[in-house]
Amino acid sequence: MSLLLSKELTGDSPTQGILKNGKAPEKKKHLEGEIINEERVPDMQLGKCRYVRLHDNVNYVAAGIILRGDGPDTEVLLIQEAKKTCYGKWYMPAGRVEAGETLENAVKREVREESGYECDVIELLSLEVQGSGWYRFSFYCEIASGELKTKPNQESLGAQWWSVDEVLGKKLPLRVKDFLPLLEQGLAYRNAAHTDIPRILPMNVNIPGLFMEFMIVRHSLDESRTEVLVHKSIKDEQMLVENDQPFPTVEFGFEYFFAMVVSKVYRHLLEEGGNVIFAPSHVVRIKCHPNPIQSLAHGISVRLYCQHKKSATKAVIRSPR
Repeated sequence: MSLLLSKELTGDSPTQGILKNGKAPEKKKHLEGEIINEERVPDMQLGKCRYVRLHDNVNYVAAGIILRGDGPDTEVLLIQEAKKTCYGKWYMPAGRVEAGETLENAVKREVREESGYECDVIELLSLEVQGSGWYRFSFYCEIASGELKTKPNQESLGAQWWSVDEVLGKKLPLRVKDFLPLLEQGLAYRNAAHTDIPRILPMNVNIPGLFMEFMIVRHSLDESRTEVLVHKSIKDEQMLVENDQPFPTVEFGFEYFFAMVVSKVYRHLLEEGGNVIFAPSHVVRIKCHPNPIQSLAHGISVRLYCQHKKSATKAVIRSPR
């Protein structure tokens, strides 16, 4: 299968991380040892955050799906809630990310506090967004050590392994049912052959704002050719591999919901917009690091995989300016 670059994306300004005026963007230290790029120039601007700080204007939640057994004997680890609003009901290990910890460390802490187990974080299963200031990162995890928690405390009443069939069949009182699709994703991931596919885990990079990158891919009808939309400065496949941010990028503020940003970008990049591109189907990369506590760069950059429809005629690419 051949790979072709669609380089018609035009404009005077480079995308994030590209050379500006022939010089590499200057990297500056931000607070305690943070390294951020001060000259991030997005292809599209939809507002701008003056700062992003955890528990101030953004909240991150980390959750873990943990399975054991095979076939009809497959079980999922659930915790019994101690909160008054959902006392005694069952849910996946989950909780707020605290400032000063990574997303992976947050899910490890939640699993340990609520179930008694130490876990290894294997893969990001899902990113869920409400508005533009609430994000839940759900991970597929595996038990590393520890024992099942049996003594109740403020974190949970305890934990238990439940049959997946019972959980999906709603045979027990659940806190909410929103984690059932995540459980199904965890089962699909566990059963898939994914040894040659790189794992998707958050990169611990401070981001001074909210950003989305769009990896828009188009396949020919006979599957013999693949095209990807890149910035005009990307000249060949080697540059695509080596450049950190080769795709169209948008910066947005809290006044824009996540789905609204996607819709506006589609219409901005392609004349037929949402008529020729499916909704984003995968998260390819995440940069997020709510550390150190006093940082104002607790933002997030998400790279989305977007599939162009095969049967569509070639859409005219608009200038980002």
